[in-house]
Parts: sequence; structure tokens; C-alpha cells
Amino acid sequence: MLKKVISIISILQIIFLLQGCSPDIPREKKIPVKDQLGRVVMIPEKVERIAALHHFGGKIIHALGQQDKMVCQGILGREALALEKVDQKFAAIPKQLRSSTINVEGLISLRPQVIFIYASRDEAAIELFENAGISVFAITGETLAESFQAVKILGKVLNCEDAANRYLNECRGLLDMVHDRLGDLPPEERVRVMFSGPKSVYSVATGHMLQDQMLGHASADNVAAALPGYWATVSPEQISAWNPDVIFLGSSLDLYEEDRIFNNPHFKTVKAIKNKRVYSFPSNIGWWDYPAPNCVLGIVWSAKTLYPDRFRDIDMTALADGFYTRYVGHSFTSMGGKL
Repeated sequence: MLKKVISIISILQIIFLLQGCSPDIPREKKIPVKDQLGRVVMIPEKVERIAALHHFGGKIIHALGQQDKMVCQGILGREALALEKVDQKFAAIPKQLRSSTINVEGLISLRPQVIFIYASRDEAAIELFENAGISVFAITGETLAESFQAVKILGKVLNCEDAANRYLNECRGLLDMVHDRLGDLPPEERVRVMFSGPKSVYSVATGHMLQDQMLGHASADNVAAALPGYWATVSPEQISAWNPDVIFLGSSLDLYEEDRIFNNPHFKTVKAIKNKRVYSFPSNIGWWDYPAPNCVLGIVWSAKTLYPDRFRDIDMTALADGFYTRYVGHSFTSMGGKL
């Protein structure tokens, strides 16, 4: 309890210092922009120092070429580790965010003008940073439409709308390519897929999730589409009853492996097991089923994996190399990426 009180006092001290540090400096001009919670947020007209409390925002900021404005790393996990190895600037900036833990005091001391927060974050976090005089802007990307909207809004906030449009046009181009190649696919030839992760093979993507939408764009049917909620836990008997043609393993924690799935006695009668059609969803440096427009790479990979004859000319590694070079700043393979 004492540590908590000391922490709160420290945060308040930082807030008071920031609010009263220099009364002679004129207040920066701000403009109103609506975020994806429907809040009207006053944003500095010229944004030069930003932070992201979720790597959805961090990935978009990199895609728009605005990473030099980041006061701390906004990309997490394996992708952050991969990026640190090839990008000295990224490696050198503070690591105020790791997983779901936020170093509040450290972040406030870096004095960002705008913090991009994921819409599902606790409202108390928004209030805390706003009390420190920082604009807090909520974004979300649980669907492709929301992801695309987030890119357009960030393009406006960061005054790089041309970059946002280029990024979105390439994402839409990849979606169009997939749709053009699969548009004449008869309904009876659509592949039935079970998308597992992140807890275990028994944790499956429901019809309310981005993964379901991705399968739809790849002309596949999600066997768990009728289930409510997110990452529903199902029984071995349910998986046998569904009898999916393909299983995608999407666990970012690597809690299970393909060999363990094939040797699972509960799945001996499942088509995906019998036909050896169980695939780990890419990639090893950052999953492509994550809320962000980058998931279009996952849609192309899914379509090529499910219908290889229609995508023989598509080299996924080469495609990823170009995409990463343009929107991360380094090629997929140079970062250690593998499919």
C-alpha cells in the first residue's frame, strides 16, 4: 500500500511540474479531431512528440513513416526484438511499454504531446494522462474497416494524409488481388477452417473476430463462426464434429506445435489431421492476424495456403519483403522473418 501511495504522489508531482513548468511559453494551438471512441480530442496543430500504448498504434505510426516522432518504443514482443537488431534508432529510444505494463511516470516525463491508446483501455488511464496536459487519442482495429479508419485518422492527426492513402491503397490492392483470383470460386469448393489460438488448439476464433473476417476475404468458412465472444474454448468432441478441412495455429505464445496436434488421439478422424493440412500462421517475428492493416499479408498467405493453384506466382517472402521495407523501414527477411 505504501508503494502505491508513493507511486501516486510521484505521478502527481510530475503532472504539477509539467503543468506549471514555464508560464511564459505560449500555449500551442490545438484543433478538434474525433477519435474512435467518438470523443472530440484537442490535438496540437503541429504534433512532434508522440507515444503509443498499444502496438496497433505503433505499427501504424511506422507504416506512415512517423516513427521519428515516437518518444518511446510502441512496438512489442518479437517484432520489437527483431526491429532492435536492425534499427539503431528504434533500439535507442526508451522502452516505457512492455506487454500490458505501462511505466506511467516514465512516459509522462518524456512529455509526449499525444498518446495513442487502444479503445479498450481503462478510462482511468485516459484521465490520468489528460490531467498531465497530454492529448489522449483512442483508436481501434478489431475489423478491417476500423483499421483503415484508424490509419486515415492518424494520417490527419500527424499531418501525413498522403502517406496514409498510399498505405491504404496498397492494402486494398492486395485485397483486390485476392478477391479477383477467388471471385469465381464455387460455394461447394470453399475450404472450412478452424483458427486456433492463443491459449491452445481448443481456443478458437469466433465469428466476432478479425480472424473470421480474414478467412472470409480468403474465401474460407470459419467452422466456429456461430460461437459468441472471443477465443471460445471448445471440446475435442466439438472439433471432431466440425471436422475442418484446415486448421490454422495462430498462437503467438507457441503453446502447442504441429507435431503435438497430429499425435493427438482426439483428432484422428479430422480431415485437417488426416490430410496433413495444419499450418502455423505467420510469422515468426510478428503475427499477421493482428489488428492492423498489415493483416492483409495474412489474408494473402491464407488464400495462397488454402488455394495454392490460384496463387502459384505469388512469392510470399518477396511480397512481405517489399511490404515491410515500405511500412516498417526494413525488409521482412533482414529482420529475421520466416514463413
